[in-house]
Amino acid sequence: MPKGLNAHLKTAVKGSTLILLGIAISNLLWFLIKILIIRNTTKIEFGIYSLALTVFGVLTTIAPLGIPSGVPRFISLYRGEGKEDEARLISRAGVQISVFLGVLAFVMLYFFSDVIARDVFYTPQLAGPLRIISFLVPFTMYSGSAGGVMLGYGVIRQRFLNDLLTPVFYALFILAAILLGLRLTGILYAYVFSGLVVAFLITVYGFKTIGPAPLLPRKGREYRELVEFSVPLLISSVTSMVLLWADTLMIGRYINAQAVGTYGVSTSLVKLLLIPASALNFVFLPIAGEIYARGQKGELQRAYQVLTKWLFAVTLPIFFVFFFFPEMSITALFGARFLGAALPLRLLAIGLMINAFLGTNGMLLMVFGLPKTIMNISIAGGVVNIALNYIFIKRMGMGIEGGAMATMISYILINVLYSFSLYWRSRMHPFSASYLKPLAGAVFSGLIIYVLAKSLPLSFWMLPVYFLLFLAGYAGSLLLTRSIEEEDLFILDRVFGRLGLDSGRVIGFLERFSVK
Repeated sequence: MPKGLNAHLKTAVKGSTLILLGIAISNLLWFLIKILIIRNTTKIEFGIYSLALTVFGVLTTIAPLGIPSGVPRFISLYRGEGKEDEARLISRAGVQISVFLGVLAFVMLYFFSDVIARDVFYTPQLAGPLRIISFLVPFTMYSGSAGGVMLGYGVIRQRFLNDLLTPVFYALFILAAILLGLRLTGILYAYVFSGLVVAFLITVYGFKTIGPAPLLPRKGREYRELVEFSVPLLISSVTSMVLLWADTLMIGRYINAQAVGTYGVSTSLVKLLLIPASALNFVFLPIAGEIYARGQKGELQRAYQVLTKWLFAVTLPIFFVFFFFPEMSITALFGARFLGAALPLRLLAIGLMINAFLGTNGMLLMVFGLPKTIMNISIAGGVVNIALNYIFIKRMGMGIEGGAMATMISYILINVLYSFSLYWRSRMHPFSASYLKPLAGAVFSGLIIYVLAKSLPLSFWMLPVYFLLFLAGYAGSLLLTRSIEEEDLFILDRVFGRLGLDSGRVIGFLERFSVK
């Protein structure tokens, strides 16, 4: 294995392990919070809460104009070329833009909340929650931009702190609100207060790690270059937002808030499938930018293949649980009253599994400087998603299942087009024999376990057993097909090291089944 690839994989493993740990703890806390909210609100209140957070998410995705995505790319390239002054100037320009747009977005949401609630969602009681949550908008946009700057400088711990601290403070504020009997209003204020506290702490951390200079607003010539590159990325971010929220918004418009609450359970669960990809994209972006700046295409291709293989392996067990046992998952976490989310959960899981299977294709297109390609594909995917949601939900009356099917199809379409464009541009793809050969064994193991489970009485306590059996089946297929490579052993050794465990015996055993 080349020395350079060794170092890059080491950095990726170290960063991804930290981010995955933070995301895992964060999602556990968010699940507990979601359960706490559901059990202390009615279905209608939970639907209004979901709509308010969706509008907030839409606004804080569109308003920054893609700056948080564009800033890390420029910083990593400039620093790879030794242009530290340029990196600092582009950082401050990005922060300046985010501060201005954040204030503007707050004013728009606050004063148009009645119009949005009454004329868009036909739910007048949504206006109050929108006004409450609007106060968090500028702080969220600034902290997002600051996070992008820190990522460009190679500081990834801020993501770990953000993932961990936000649900911790939110849970504390929610408990206080419930004890005071504030219900939905108190829950929304808790969300705002937790966001304000975390934004302040992340800013302080940024000042201590990279200094205040890159994080302070500055007007300059970097505006045009940054915006021209970032706006196409905004379209990609909007598409991601459309895929996650268009179905929720259209269910709220064409059905009711109660249906939004039920559908929200499936989207909450399926987001677990995005965790590994999110961690890998976050850590791999500055690494890929540095490799590309140095012209090391072979190392970039190999890193893409190895990391995609691991991304798929980590995501596959989660998919197995949600696809084969959605009813058990929903009942255990949210109660039987939300079983209507089972089929949507299955459909959404398929779309997001394809996303993991094809790897970090969109991120590599960004590294190659192809934001317009990302934009064009994103526009096509967004249009298809909205059209299918309208057809399936409104015209065909398929309900929340129609929304899930529209999102599944759109995810598959976008990822296939991303991968095709990446291959057309660079001849890069994530596939190798060691990646594809174990898939047959994984599919066979999953089907056998599912058939076995259907013949036994339904019991939530058997779900961990099925999960472990599937892991054993997938691991067995890796060994039997001799799909373990030198890079896999290196990554595994680094993971064991991060956990403080001795990997000697495990590595020695796996070497017997590795590719020679």
